[in-house]
Amino acid sequence: MKTIGLIGCSATKQGKDNPAQKFKAQDIYQGNTFKISKTIGLKKFKCDDWHILSAKYDLLDKEDEISYYDMYLGHQSSNYKKEWTQKIIQKLRAKYDLKNDIFYIFAGSDYYTGLLPYLHCVVFGYKSSNAINLDAPTEYVFGVKK
Repeated sequence: MKTIGLIGCSATKQGKDNPAQKFKAQDIYQGNTFKISKTIGLKKFKCDDWHILSAKYDLLDKEDEISYYDMYLGHQSSNYKKEWTQKIIQKLRAKYDLKNDIFYIFAGSDYYTGLLPYLHCVVFGYKSSNAINLDAPTEYVFGVKK
């Protein structure tokens, strides 16, 4: 059994003044929740591997190189969200055992709600609009709150 971290992207990113410039996905996001999740959350919950949930690119590997973009999943259509979810599940299924691995999701509900029926996961609420609460985990087993 592995533990995998999934961190939601952030609105604050490097490269806004130069959209052609590329950054590693693990470095482009500068939001408070992203930084806390990456530096504290992944260690606290002993994640073996981690990826980024991106509204534009769906599931990113931390080494993927991308440019600045401005997109929020909560503003997308229900069809877009369904397709986005299916792409992520397909990519996760190719790398992990969705029946036995546990996913720690450090992201807002727009980013994890569609994933709940497919994963054994732990999600976190927010202390404020830009600060995740790592002390308040909620566990779901394939969509059912534990």
